[in-house]
Amino acid sequence: MRRVSDLLRTPAGRRLTLIAGPWDAREVDGVVLVDEMRELASAAPGALAILSRHAMRSCDVLDALRLAGRGRLAGIVLPGPAGTTPEIVELARREGVALLAGASDHSLSDAVLGLSAAVRADPGLLLRRTREAIDGLGAMEGAGEDDILRAASASVGVAYAVADLADPAANATVIRVGGRPDGYVCWDGEDPAAAIVAQVVATTLGRVRAAAREAEEARERALLALLGAKDIRAAARRARHEGVPVDGWHVAVFLRDPSADRAAVRSADRAAVPSVGGRAEAFRAPSDAASRGAAVADPVLREARRTAAALPGAAGLSAAPLVTRWQDGVLVVLTTDEQTAPGDPDAPITGMAVGVGTCQEGPDGLRRTASQARAAAARAAAGEVVRFDRLGVQAILAELAGSESALVAARDMLAPLDRLGALSAHAVPTLKAYLDCWGSRTRAAELLSLHPNAVAHRIRRIADALDADLSDPQTRFALQLACHVVLGHDCLPGTTTPLSSL
Repeated sequence: MRRVSDLLRTPAGRRLTLIAGPWDAREVDGVVLVDEMRELASAAPGALAILSRHAMRSCDVLDALRLAGRGRLAGIVLPGPAGTTPEIVELARREGVALLAGASDHSLSDAVLGLSAAVRADPGLLLRRTREAIDGLGAMEGAGEDDILRAASASVGVAYAVADLADPAANATVIRVGGRPDGYVCWDGEDPAAAIVAQVVATTLGRVRAAAREAEEARERALLALLGAKDIRAAARRARHEGVPVDGWHVAVFLRDPSADRAAVRSADRAAVPSVGGRAEAFRAPSDAASRGAAVADPVLREARRTAAALPGAAGLSAAPLVTRWQDGVLVVLTTDEQTAPGDPDAPITGMAVGVGTCQEGPDGLRRTASQARAAAARAAAGEVVRFDRLGVQAILAELAGSESALVAARDMLAPLDRLGALSAHAVPTLKAYLDCWGSRTRAAELLSLHPNAVAHRIRRIADALDADLSDPQTRFALQLACHVVLGHDCLPGTTTPLSSL
């Protein structure tokens, strides 16, 4: 360990003169600059305090020695040349504090930097500071990132910070989660102990982030299982176990990217079917489901995570908002202890279609408000926010889509369409467009980007497969309702592919 006698042999210490007190009474643990005498009183034991001229105006040398002795400082450095008296010499000896003086042209900042570097370079002190910092971090099991950074900064004496990108002007070490870079721990200075401890801080933060993401993914899986479960009680128990607040009051917000739907349709492959009236019918074959699901959800997910905390009432939530990919967009669930009136987000999310469900209670209510939010988002344009309770007659279809019995009946009714081979992927959207257009082949063709003869060919095959009389009003109404329920519940826009299978 370095003592004052050792520091006097370093380049920075050669400009100092010992004028009183022992030069080896205490080990030097650090160097501090004192501009006010209260800073001297609060300096850590073992410090070498360099006093500014401003500090000496409010206190004489005897008072400074007494404060340094009470704080068990290693020594104090007076600004510029200084004389002594027998009283000063005796007090410095009795307090065990080395009293030093600098040269008349000695810069305080140079003295602090030079002596600090000399102290930090001591192998014994470096080892002790590093060990104490690492031991302190090891005892912080379960602490958050801010607490870990504060503890590490205090133990080493540098200010650690976390950044997404490393500053070229600062020291940095990478944080890794699952082997991939996930930010940087940054600090200033050339302290070897700080560099060693920074590696431990980065490793600790990587473990904290990995554990947090694992817990978040478990909550997301439990939430998704609850949304699609037939046994709601069992799914709710699992969700509670994973930390999903299923028993409060819930308001769901659903975000989807309409432009992603259009891009998926444009990029889908086309295949030829038998010609109708001399023209070849073309239909859109579904592209890779997993890739399309990721393309739809990823940008919305990033936007949803940034805006979840800013949603109305988010500051007073009893639990953090849950954000997860769900079906053709991203679901945000806000939970409170008491019933609240749902509100729109403060501002529409640029380019996103946003739906807001009503406030519902318990596991069943969570499922209901999520279904409502998605139904509202399906009727929102890009950059528009639509609340479910303002949908009017459309709310009936959304409620039916959320009913398990209605969904089962609708799927059973349309099940024969699965036997149409290549056409089966487009049968339900085609039938829905045809019925929504009051049986007009021309208007349905415009909606589907097909030739009217192609629509007619599809409808004949669909009617034969269903053994249905499309001229009967009740049959038409039942099939139209079934198409809306099935497509509105769990299918990608423009296909009959269930998103739960992605």
